[in-house]
Amino acid sequence: MDQYRRDAMHWAEEWNIRQRNRKIITAVIVVIAVILLGFVINYVSILGSRTVYGSEEEMKAALQGRFVTDYAEDIEISGDDIMLTYYNQSHYDLDYAEEYGYSEYDDSVYEDRIVKWDYRRGAIECDWMDTITVDKDGNLVYYHQTYRKTDEPRPEPLDPTELSLYKKGYSDSEAANSSSDDEDAEDAEAAEGMTEEEQAAQEASEESREETQAAAEEAGIEGQTNDV
Repeated sequence: MDQYRRDAMHWAEEWNIRQRNRKIITAVIVVIAVILLGFVINYVSILGSRTVYGSEEEMKAALQGRFVTDYAEDIEISGDDIMLTYYNQSHYDLDYAEEYGYSEYDDSVYEDRIVKWDYRRGAIECDWMDTITVDKDGNLVYYHQTYRKTDEPRPEPLDPTELSLYKKGYSDSEAANSSSDDEDAEDAEAAEGMTEEEQAAQEASEESREETQAAAEEAGIEGQTNDV
């Protein structure tokens, strides 16, 4: 009788262990399935907002050329070389320079090299710049800024002698001092004339510039400048 009782207790213990193991295995499978499902949904969502290509060569060919924003900056891709430029608007917009003053500071130019054309994900990986993605319309997206493709050439710096300050006989130093005195007023007036969307876009542009500068400094690269 005692043997039967011991056998029954042993069988019950084994049954409990098996049930516990099944619950653990089931829980692990559910967790893995949820993680995989989340990954698939996220992956499909990302791809749904991007342009993907059939091959690296197709992607590379489609993205050659110049891409611009509305806030005086652009990305140029030539082969595997990429160049990001933040333009000083007074260098090429005479009306802007006349209204807000001419700035002596040069454009900020950052050069990098593309190390991976991730055509399956619609992404470009650079040597030190952050990843650039391609949206569903074929535009480049960098630090939340959208760069649209254009055939227009890069803007050439204006001739400062065309400014009324110079035409009126101001010296170079006087003109520079005059524009320096007006910098704070320029920022305030420009901000007042912007909509909330334009201000948000400009803030995004400034954030992009700062993050690019930080990435360049971290990579030991200094932004080049173009003389006026």
